[in-house]
Amino acid sequence: MLRYLIVIPALAASLAAIDDGFGSASKEGESLGGLHRADQPKAGSGEFEEAAASPDVPERARTIGAAVLTERELLVDGDAFAEFVFDTLNDDRGWGGDGSVAFVPAGEDADLTIRLATPATVDELCAPLNTNGYTSCRVGDELVLNVDRWAGATEEFVEAGGTLDEYRAYLLNHEAGHYLGHGHVEVCAEDGRAPVMLQQTLDLRGCEPNGWPNIA
Repeated sequence: MLRYLIVIPALAASLAAIDDGFGSASKEGESLGGLHRADQPKAGSGEFEEAAASPDVPERARTIGAAVLTERELLVDGDAFAEFVFDTLNDDRGWGGDGSVAFVPAGEDADLTIRLATPATVDELCAPLNTNGYTSCRVGDELVLNVDRWAGATEEFVEAGGTLDEYRAYLLNHEAGHYLGHGHVEVCAEDGRAPVMLQQTLDLRGCEPNGWPNIA
């Protein structure tokens, strides 16, 4: 059963007033991806709340209904996170940029579930895949995203010139790519950028960071 969180105005104001912890990792003009803070719990209850979004959905050949959930203990604006998710997945640079597919909000009857979770919960949900408290995964019809990566990307990605928002786009598009049937690739594109299905969280392999499938 899904649980819902009500954030009272006083709590929201207090969260906004404190240091968000992002520091220089979040460059000017970048979003917080729905997070109130960069430092998030390492473990949680495994209980999730459904987030609401009202994105502009492009007209495409088919639609995939997606539910967006956040683990209860995370310091996150779930609705803002959900808006970021749908805006990214429906971007023309994404998998549906060729007109093939659009992602739309859905509830219990969703085709796809996208979860933002603590590292410990990611490890539990992704098993038997070994995520080591670090990576994310796709399991069946679920994308399970590690909040630490959402908050801070990876050192290599940032040092290579990638932005935090671009890493978040990579994280979503990479796992959505698995859901759509795409496997890993191991080499850079001709222009030197990393294909989105290259495992950029682990090793850029000398490629330039890239968050998008359609990079022509």
